[in-house]
Amino acid sequence: MGVINADSIAPGAKSLGGHWDDINTTMHISNTTLRNPNIDWDYVILQDQSQIPSLPTTDANWQASKDGAVNISTEVEAEGSETVLFMTWGRRSGESGIQWHQYNNLNHNYTVMQSRLAEGYTLYAENISAAGNTAWIAPVGLAFKHIHDAVEANGVNASQSGNMFYELYDPDGSHPSLSGSYLAACVLYASMTGESPVGSNDTVSLSASLKLDLQQAAAATVFNETSHISYPWQETSGASISPTSQSTRSIPPGWNLLFDDVELTNVPADSHEQVNLQVSVPSDVSPGFYGFNLYSASTNGNTSSYSTMVIEVVAENDVSAVFLDQDADFIPGQTTDTSVQVTNLGNAELDMDWTIELISGPCNISLLTGSSNNFAPDDVVDVGLQVIVDQSSSSVDECIARLGGSASFGEQQYSPNDYDFTIGIDENVDFELSVPEGGISVVPGIDTDYEIRINNTGSEEVEFFLDVGSSTGLETIINSSTGITVASGSVGIWSLTTDAESGMVGNYGQSFSVTYSGVTKSISINVNVAEVPSVSLTGPIDGRVSVMPGQTVSIDLELSNDGTKELNLTASVAGLPTGAQVSFNPTSSILSSGQSITINMTLSMISTSESGAHPITVTYTSPETSASLSLELQIADSVGLTVNSVSSNIAAGPLSSVDYTFEITNLGSAQDTYFITLSYDDSNNATTWFDIILSTTSVNLDPSSTQAISMSIRERAVGAPSNGVPVDIIVTSTNDDMVSSSSSFNVIPIQASAQITILEDDSGGKPGESIAGTVVVTNTGTGIDQFLLSTPGNSCGLSEIFTLDAGSSSQTYSWSCMIDEDSTYGYESITFRVTSGARTNYVLEEVENYIVEANWGSDGIVEMNFGDNSLSMSSSGGSSTTFTVKNLANAPITGTLFLLGTDESLFDSSLTLVSTNSTSNQFTLSNGESAVYELLLNSRVTETQSASLMISANVEIDGSTYTVESGNLTVDITGPEMPPEGVELLFGVTLDKSQTLYTMFGGWIFSILLLMLMNTLRKRRKAKTSKEGELDDDEVTEQKDTKKQKAKKDKEVKAHTLGHNECRMSSDNKVTCPSCEARLGVPRGSVPPFKFTCPKCDTKIRVVESQKF
Repeated sequence: MGVINADSIAPGAKSLGGHWDDINTTMHISNTTLRNPNIDWDYVILQDQSQIPSLPTTDANWQASKDGAVNISTEVEAEGSETVLFMTWGRRSGESGIQWHQYNNLNHNYTVMQSRLAEGYTLYAENISAAGNTAWIAPVGLAFKHIHDAVEANGVNASQSGNMFYELYDPDGSHPSLSGSYLAACVLYASMTGESPVGSNDTVSLSASLKLDLQQAAAATVFNETSHISYPWQETSGASISPTSQSTRSIPPGWNLLFDDVELTNVPADSHEQVNLQVSVPSDVSPGFYGFNLYSASTNGNTSSYSTMVIEVVAENDVSAVFLDQDADFIPGQTTDTSVQVTNLGNAELDMDWTIELISGPCNISLLTGSSNNFAPDDVVDVGLQVIVDQSSSSVDECIARLGGSASFGEQQYSPNDYDFTIGIDENVDFELSVPEGGISVVPGIDTDYEIRINNTGSEEVEFFLDVGSSTGLETIINSSTGITVASGSVGIWSLTTDAESGMVGNYGQSFSVTYSGVTKSISINVNVAEVPSVSLTGPIDGRVSVMPGQTVSIDLELSNDGTKELNLTASVAGLPTGAQVSFNPTSSILSSGQSITINMTLSMISTSESGAHPITVTYTSPETSASLSLELQIADSVGLTVNSVSSNIAAGPLSSVDYTFEITNLGSAQDTYFITLSYDDSNNATTWFDIILSTTSVNLDPSSTQAISMSIRERAVGAPSNGVPVDIIVTSTNDDMVSSSSSFNVIPIQASAQITILEDDSGGKPGESIAGTVVVTNTGTGIDQFLLSTPGNSCGLSEIFTLDAGSSSQTYSWSCMIDEDSTYGYESITFRVTSGARTNYVLEEVENYIVEANWGSDGIVEMNFGDNSLSMSSSGGSSTTFTVKNLANAPITGTLFLLGTDESLFDSSLTLVSTNSTSNQFTLSNGESAVYELLLNSRVTETQSASLMISANVEIDGSTYTVESGNLTVDITGPEMPPEGVELLFGVTLDKSQTLYTMFGGWIFSILLLMLMNTLRKRRKAKTSKEGELDDDEVTEQKDTKKQKAKKDKEVKAHTLGHNECRMSSDNKVTCPSCEARLGVPRGSVPPFKFTCPKCDTKIRVVESQKF
C-alpha cells in the first residue's frame, strides 16, 4: 500500500464513547495523535468494544458508542481524513451465562451475534453519513462468517476444535489468534485499496496454504459478497496525468504530443525518414481546430525547419448514466421520486430530450425531467423520475427501466445509447408488538413464563430480533430464539421468563423493542412483583457453642427478614443432647420487611451431661418460610459431685442404733473415686455422746451415677444438747482434689413422746356390767422407744410392753373393765398410762370417760309416804302432815307432785318444801336423796265430811318420764267448835289465858340467854384456834369436819351410811381417801357424784353427795 505513517490506539474493552472522551482530553494520546500537524491521515479506523454493537439500539451503551462514532467522524473530517469502521466478529460460541450488559441469551450463538454486530456497524455508518461525514466499512466479521459458513457447509460443527474457523480465535473464544488477525489485515487491505490480497508476499509466520485460504476468504468477502457495502476505491477519480514532452511552451494544457524518436542519426542525404508523432487530445477539449508547430534541426550544421500541423478536434458526444438511488425506498403501494445521474462525457455541449420506458416489473414509471439543456461537458444532471410500485409486489421483484435521449449539436444529431437500469423493490416494513394483557406477576427467585407476539403486517417474510430493555432489578431472558422468522401477515411468538431481585415488591415496567430496516417498535409490560417471605439466621462465625456440664452459656443470633413480607417467626431447636436445655429471647417475633433483630440463645447443661460434639439445628419458622442455623455443641469433660440427704436431722437413742443415709452423685463426665470423711464441731463434739460409724470411707462412681452411703448412730451418754450436735460429711474427688462437696446434719438426742388412742365398744353401762374397747399407742417421739401400757387403779387386765419406731403405732390392744355395783349415774373414768423405756421420766396418762346408766330396783324409782295415815280437822280449821319423797334410783330425778283423790275439792291444799320453807310441788333429788314436804289442808266446808286423798308424781329420770302414786290419806272434818280460852298442847295439856301469856314471856327470856351463851362459846373457840396455828391445814380441817360431823350426828335424825371406798366432799372441795386416809384435792369443777383415783395408793374413790336429814 505504500503506507508512510500508521498508528494504533487500542486499549482493551474500550468503547467508541470512551475513545471520543479520550480525544476530547487535552494531552491524551488519542487527542495528540489525531491532531498531529505533521501527519495527514488518509483513513482513521474505528473499532468498538466487541459486544456493544450487538446490543439493542435502545441500550444506553449502544447509544453512547453510536454518538461517539458520529462525533469522532466529525473530527476526522475536520482533519481531512475519512472514517473506516472495523466490523468485528462474533464470539466463537456466542454469549452464555450472566452478562455484564444484562441481556442474557441475547447472543446465544455465533450466527446471531455476528448478524447483530453487522447490523450495528451498518447503523453506525448510516448515522455517520446522516451527519454529513464519510464512513466506509471494512467487513472483517463477515470474512469470519465466510469461513464459518464454509466449515458448516462441509458438515462440521464450527464451534468444535479442529477447523479453520475455530483456529481464528484465541483459547478464550473471543480475541483473534494470529490467523484471525491476518484475515483482518487482508480485509482492511482489500477494502481500502480495491486490490486483491491473493498472492500477497509477506513474512507472517503462517503456512502458505493457510495464508492463501485466508487471502481468498478476504477477497471473496470484499469483492463478491458485500455488494451492499460501498468502498472508497469504487468512487470515480478526477485525477489526470500531465503531458510529458520535450517542450511545453506552446502546447495547451492537457495536450500531449510526443515523437517516438526525437533524434535521428546517420540520415543519408536526400533520404526520407519517418517518425511517428503521438498526439493525446485532452478529453475535455472543445471541438475545433488546434495548430501546433513542428520543429527539426541538424546536429551537424546550422540547419533547421518547422511546419504547422493543424488538428481538428471533432465533437465526440458521449454520455454516461448511472442509477445511484438504489438505496431509496421503493415500497409496494407507494410512490417514490428518484433520478438517474447522467454525465456528459463528450466534449460538446448538448441539449438533451429524455425518454423513459418500463422494460419489465410491477412498476409505473414516468419522467419528472423531460429535458436537460446546455448540458456542458463534464456536467452532471439528474433526470428526475417518478416510480409507483404495485401494491402486490415484494422485494423479490424488480423493475427494469430504459432511459433514452436525443440531442442536437449544430446540425448534428446525437442519440446516446439507451441506459437500462434496475430498480430493486424494497420491502414494506410494518409490524406490531403485543404483550399479555394486564401484565405478569413475578415472585422473586421464581421465573415467570410468558409470551410476546409480533404481527408482521409488512410485505416480506422477516426475521425479527427482540431486544429486551434494561429494567433495574428485573432479569428477563428470551427462552426461544432471539430472532424469529415471520411470514407476511403472520404472527411470531417469543417465549420469555422474567425474574425479580430479592427485596423487590410492587409494580415495575419491562420494555421491549424490535428494530428492522430502521423501523423500531417498542412496548412495555407491567411486572407485578409479589411479596416474598424470606428469612435468614446467622450466628457464631465458627458455628460452635462450647459449654461444660453444669454450665450455662449465651450466644447472640441475628434474625433478618430478607423478604418483602412481614413474618411471624417462632424459635425451635433440634438435636439437643440429653441434659441440655435451651431458651430464646425472644422465642417469637414479628419482623417487618428488611428488619433484623438480635436473638439471645441461652444453653444450660446439667452436671451429668456427657462430653462430646453434637450437631444442633436452630430454626425460626413462620407459616410461609423458615430459616435454620446449624451449630456444633461442644461439651467438655467435667469433674463434679454433690452430696445430698433426705433429712438434715436424725434422732438417736440408747436402745438401738439408727442409720443415717446420704447420697453421693458424680456430676462429672468421667468415672471418679471419692473419699468420705466426717468432721465434728470442736465445742460440741458429737462423739462425746454418740457412737458414729461409716459403712465405707470411699466409693467409685460412673458419670451421672449415684450411690447411697449409710452410717450407724447410737447414744452412749446422756446430756447432749437438745437441739442436737452437728456432723459434717466431706466428700473429695480423686480426679481433682480441689473438687469436693459437703453436707451437714444434726444428731439430736431422742425425745420421748407418745399418743394414746382409746376406742370404746360401748359408751357406758349399768352398775355391775362391764365396758370394753381397744387402745393404740403411737410413738410421737423423735426416735425408737420401748413403752409400758397399763391402767393403774382399775381392774381392766391391761399391761403391755412393746417397742416402736418414731412415728409408728402399736398393735391394737383390747381392754375390759367392770362397773361397780354401787356406781351412781354419771360419768366415771379409766386411766391409761404409757411409760417410756428410753426416757424413764416420761409418763403419759390418758383418761377415758364412760357413763354409768340410770338404774333402780324392784321398789321403783321413788318412795312416797305420808307422815300420817289419817288426819282430822274442824270444819273451820285445817290440818297438816308431812309427805316424803325418796329417790331409790342411782341417778338424779326431777318431778312434779299432784294432789288427787275423792272429794279433794273439800280442801284448800298446799305443799311446802321443808328444807326451803317455800311452797313448791317440784322436786329434784340425787340418788338416795329425800325431800320432805308439809301438806297443809284447810277445810272449805262447815259441816262434817270425810275424804280419801293421794299424791301422784310425774318423775323424769335419764330423759324418761314415769308416773308414781302414793298411798291413801284419810281426812276427817268435824263440825264447828267454840273458840278456846287458852292453848291446848300435846298429850292433852291445856293452858288457860294467863298461863299462856306467862309461857310466852318465859320463852323470850330463854332465847336471849341462849344467844349470850353462843357468843361466849364462839370467843373461846377462836382463842383455841390461835393456839393450834402450827397444825396442818388438813388436820385442822379434819378436826373441824369431825366436830361438824359430830354436831350433825347430834342433830341428824338419821345418818346415811357410806359404802365401800365412798367419801363425801367437804366445803373446801377436798376428800379423805377411805384407804390411805390421805387428804386429797379433787379436780376443779367436779360435782358429786363422781369417781377418781387416789394418786398415793391408786385406789378408786367414789365421791357422793353431802346430804342432810
